[in-house]
Amino acid sequence: MKCSKCGHDNDYDATFCEKCGINLKAPGMSTLTRGLVVVAIILIAAIGMVAATMMTSQQPTTTSPTNSKSLDDKPTSEVSQTPTQETESGSAYKTYSNGIISFQYPSSWDVLSNGANSMAVVGSSDYPKFSVYDESKYGHTSLADYVESSKIGMEEDGYTVNSERSTTVDGLPAYEIIYQGKTIILHMVLVEKSPGQKYYALEGSDYISQYDQDVSTFNQIINSFQFT
Repeated sequence: MKCSKCGHDNDYDATFCEKCGINLKAPGMSTLTRGLVVVAIILIAAIGMVAATMMTSQQPTTTSPTNSKSLDDKPTSEVSQTPTQETESGSAYKTYSNGIISFQYPSSWDVLSNGANSMAVVGSSDYPKFSVYDESKYGHTSLADYVESSKIGMEEDGYTVNSERSTTVDGLPAYEIIYQGKTIILHMVLVEKSPGQKYYALEGSDYISQYDQDVSTFNQIINSFQFT
């Protein structure tokens, strides 16, 4: 056995060095043992690095949230009961809607204050005007009864019937009557929304002298009229 201190070659089973006397059996780590330890450390480190690489590659990919929202994320607005006016770009008409009725009317007209019995009034400060009345409270039993009552009342007020005909409004039974007074023409359409229960009057009013130029406007409003 070679002495680790002086390098003397001793017998294999020698306990002490024959030259320097050092205890050859004292605890220590041989060169081979130290080599094995170093190799083990290197292997452990390599295994650790491989494991770390595998764990990193398995991490889920995440994306940062964005602040943008689609139009579908926006809350739906409640239907407003306040009359609204909408004008398409370049259009000659605006849309009136109060959550109960809607119709189109000229862009040059204004929404006017409702009277005691009217649901809607649009037009100029003078004439022409277009009004909508809910006349269900008068207890009409049918459209024919409503028409007859209208004629009687208007004749009592000094109006005569220029023309009359059956028609429809928003797919509902209706009756059109053109009344003429001394200076005013009333272009009236009586609508039966629910037989014996719901009746409405659509009324365009104008000076006799300018009615011919405004009648197409009244017809446009009536044709666009809808219950919402």
